[in-house]
Amino acid sequence: MSWGVEDEKRRKGVLELMELSSRIVKENPNHVNEVAKSTTGCWMEQMYGMQRCDFCDLASDCPVREETEWQEYLRVNNIVIVKDNDNIT
Repeated sequence: MSWGVEDEKRRKGVLELMELSSRIVKENPNHVNEVAKSTTGCWMEQMYGMQRCDFCDLASDCPVREETEWQEYLRVNNIVIVKDNDNIT
């Protein structure tokens, strides 16, 4: 996997991410163990406080990508999910 380093824009993004990572770890060596879980489940948001879906192709089970694909599936197949919490048994 090349991480798209042939592409100048992606290479710049990866280098910025590496620099941010170095800065975070330098400020707090325990950051990985202390970081709070992301609300979206995105590992990049959890670790770095940002989402970069434009070059993040490391996780095939990315929760952000899965949700996007699920919503697209629902839209294409004209499926509407209705939540009715009053009738839960």
